[in-house]
Amino acid sequence: MAIAAEILLSSDALPFVKLARSLPNKEISLSQMIRLDEDRYIFMVSIPADERETFEAEASDQPEIVDVRSVGKAPDGWFYQILAERTTDLLESHDPTQFEGVLLDATITGEGWIERKVFADYDALSTLRDRCQMYGLPFELLNISSDPEHPDERAQFGLTDRQYEAIRVAFSLGYYESPRTASTDDVAQELDISAPAASDLLRRAEHRLISQTVANGNVLKPLAGQ
Repeated sequence: MAIAAEILLSSDALPFVKLARSLPNKEISLSQMIRLDEDRYIFMVSIPADERETFEAEASDQPEIVDVRSVGKAPDGWFYQILAERTTDLLESHDPTQFEGVLLDATITGEGWIERKVFADYDALSTLRDRCQMYGLPFELLNISSDPEHPDERAQFGLTDRQYEAIRVAFSLGYYESPRTASTDDVAQELDISAPAASDLLRRAEHRLISQTVANGNVLKPLAGQ
């Protein structure tokens, strides 16, 4: 069963994060990233129409950018193709030879990259998380949906909002790591509830996820620590 996830990758070293911070709205929309060779990438990005001059001026000062070409104008902004050199190993966490999710789109902010991806299952999502950890790239799961075509409708595998929030927080804290890097008490503190209440929420959420998977005839590999 495919899942859609929204992920925050927090690092100043990621491409264009500092550039986004210099723009009025602090955001750059990323639609595609293509690896040309070991050290060069092409990025397809867009920015609001009224930020074109600022973007072009600031982009020329970014050390990783080799070339910026305007592709054209749409009703809501300008599209650019950027040729950039690798200045960090962080993007090695996104190995193009591995299937670790299909990029729907991404927003580059002054804090990092917010990626929206479709994964084949939890194992693929977990693999990306583990690779980000290996390269020292902070990974935070912001949202997850069982409906990749309509992720904003928050089709949360039949979970209640409270169950969904509990399992999301637990995942982001490392409760499902192996070994675990967070306890039930840590999850409870983040949710501002008692440890028994947090344990019950997680138990119910996990039971619902498992029953949904089995009922649909799909068997997903568990996340580390389960």
